[in-house]
Amino acid sequence: MTEKQAASKPVGADLILPVCAALYALYYVWSVWDFPAEAQFSGIMLAGLLLLLVTIYLIRVLRGLASARYSMGFGDLFGPRESRRSRSVFFCLMLAALVLVPWLGFTLTTFSFLASSFIALGVRPFWRAVQIAAVGGLVGWFFFIFLLGTHFPKGPFELLVEALI
Repeated sequence: MTEKQAASKPVGADLILPVCAALYALYYVWSVWDFPAEAQFSGIMLAGLLLLLVTIYLIRVLRGLASARYSMGFGDLFGPRESRRSRSVFFCLMLAALVLVPWLGFTLTTFSFLASSFIALGVRPFWRAVQIAAVGGLVGWFFFIFLLGTHFPKGPFELLVEALI
């Protein structure tokens, strides 16, 4: 291995999200193809913007690869060894939130995910983490469900508020 190759930064792992984002943008455009023109237009505009940004990033990476500043290695894909445990906990919390959202609904799932994430990340005191999570869940409910009328899964909180309103 030459000195220049040893100094190159591995960027293979950095390409995972941009490639997935580009694929999702293409899928989104395909999925709204039979929708009304307004939905098609907004989907195509957002996908186009995302694809433009991914293209700019890929050009930057390709230039770095050509000049040997970058390599296609994956480096430390899962981060530094000392932070892998907390990353694994966070990943498990995300999976749990995805599994629980049909039963807990949007608001309680958001609250539970935020509270447990803050606690796992070491936010202290405990009640501060719970308060911040509660505000985050309520703001999410107010914005997405109350103001925008988004059809997220309804849980006990949404059903209670619906009965009271």
